[in-house]
Amino acid sequence: METAQINRYIRVIFALLFFVLSAIALLSEGIFDTGDGILHYQIARWSWKHPELLLHHWGKPVYTLLASPFAQFGYKGVVMFNMLCHLGAAWLTWRIAVRMKLPHSTLAPFLVLFTPVSWGVWQSGLTEPLFAVTLMSGIYFIVAGRYRTSALLLSLLPFIRTEGYLLLPLFALFFLLRREFFSAFLLSAGSLIYSIIGLIVVHHDFLWIINNNPYTGDSRYGNGPLLYFVKQYEQLFGIAISALISVGLLSFVLKRKGDQPVSLTMALLISGSFVVYFVAHSLFWWQGAAGSYGLIRVMAAVVPCAVLVSLYGLNQLTKLYSEYKAAVVLTAVSITGFTLYNALDQHGITRERDEKQNIIFSTAEQIKKLRTADCKIYYGYPLITHALDGDPFNYKEFTEMWALESNENFKSGDLVVWDSHFGPLQYNISEQHLLAIPRMKEVYRSEKGTDGNNHYFVICRYE
Repeated sequence: METAQINRYIRVIFALLFFVLSAIALLSEGIFDTGDGILHYQIARWSWKHPELLLHHWGKPVYTLLASPFAQFGYKGVVMFNMLCHLGAAWLTWRIAVRMKLPHSTLAPFLVLFTPVSWGVWQSGLTEPLFAVTLMSGIYFIVAGRYRTSALLLSLLPFIRTEGYLLLPLFALFFLLRREFFSAFLLSAGSLIYSIIGLIVVHHDFLWIINNNPYTGDSRYGNGPLLYFVKQYEQLFGIAISALISVGLLSFVLKRKGDQPVSLTMALLISGSFVVYFVAHSLFWWQGAAGSYGLIRVMAAVVPCAVLVSLYGLNQLTKLYSEYKAAVVLTAVSITGFTLYNALDQHGITRERDEKQNIIFSTAEQIKKLRTADCKIYYGYPLITHALDGDPFNYKEFTEMWALESNENFKSGDLVVWDSHFGPLQYNISEQHLLAIPRMKEVYRSEKGTDGNNHYFVICRYE
């Protein structure tokens, strides 16, 4: 089949996928990530009312800025934004594969779309999809020879996810090896611009990016095995892609005589970005550093790089029987099928509310019955304020439970919504601690979840 005809078919498929994924986003009632994903959405939604949130370090300024127009339409608006990022990352991965003349490039967009971890994450308010599409935009412009445009885009990565700072040295080295010195300098543009804006507008500190870093200090989340993420291969990339990633990376190391040299872009930027990101998170969780919680969804940010490495691995594999065209086609179809199966088996098509979310929304209904006009609500779980459709940055109505540690003066009627996850883990407040506060009376206790976490809520009123 002619390349132009294949390109035309893929464009039609992408148009259809836009409508299919839009329908999935609008029909889903469940929420993929009820913690960080909701908080990112809330920061974006309320940033127009509280402009200082546009420079919220944890919220990530570039994500907040770009997602905020979509967030004004509610949570599903920000899911639509992430859907567009997800489609964009898949599209760019395909275009990069075509420009680099990678065999089996037609598979690239579909593997990105249906890799299990990214299939779950796009249905959320998380930052990984925007990071992925920005990273692939930077690599695409490098492949297209537009180095300065690439550098400007890549300079924004740390303001989408902090791991961007880990990847920028790879691109700086690439530009220096290409003697593109101004492009290397432009990698600092995002940090310089946001440092100046923060100095003038909100933080009054040129070094606010460093001084306000939310990921310093000891982790409160514990740690885990060094190979934790490796062992999660099926939930991350699926069986087929994981195997091909291994083949691709090994092929870089064990080059055979007569093999074509690996391009600098593939070796340093694509595989380098994937390996640095993956190894860094493995080390963070192993050492309990950088606020790591061992969340596998963070790997969605580098799925496109992983897919390109897997395509390289697939090419090395099919070289062994390249004369058998039917076998090569069957391999490609099988890999796509396995990947799709893994994604849908783990996450389904549309997302329904799970037991925990039902408990949270039923707890929110109790809060509506208990709250009075002038009471303040102290909470830990971000989904509580979302379920109440409240502005969590209106501190006259809502305050995080940090205030309990500072012995803030309560007034009669104030409510504390404690939960068994965020209460002890995030705020270091046990149920016993809460109930021991003088004049604090329990007025509601939710049922406990049966999913193994036994998650539950306790609402107390200050009498």
